[in-house]
Amino acid sequence: MTKKSARTGRTPLPRGLASPDRRILAHSGVESLEQLAQFGRRQLAALPGICPRTLAQLQDALEEHGLEFASA
Repeated sequence: MTKKSARTGRTPLPRGLASPDRRILAHSGVESLEQLAQFGRRQLAALPGICPRTLAQLQDALEEHGLEFASA
C-alpha cells in the first residue's frame, strides 16, 4: 500500500512503478497522483514508453486513493 503524503495534493506515485516510467511521467510534469488524475487515459497511453501494465498500475493507484483519470 502506498503511503499518503502529509501534504494535501501530493500523493506519491506507486512504489512498484518502474524507473523509466517515473522518468517519462516526470518529464511530462507528473509527480503525484493528483497531477496524474488530470491526464486523460488516452493522453497518458500516448506517452512513449507507457505500456498497458503501467496504465493498470496507475489506474489501481488512482482508485485506491479515490481518484480517476480526467475525461478526455
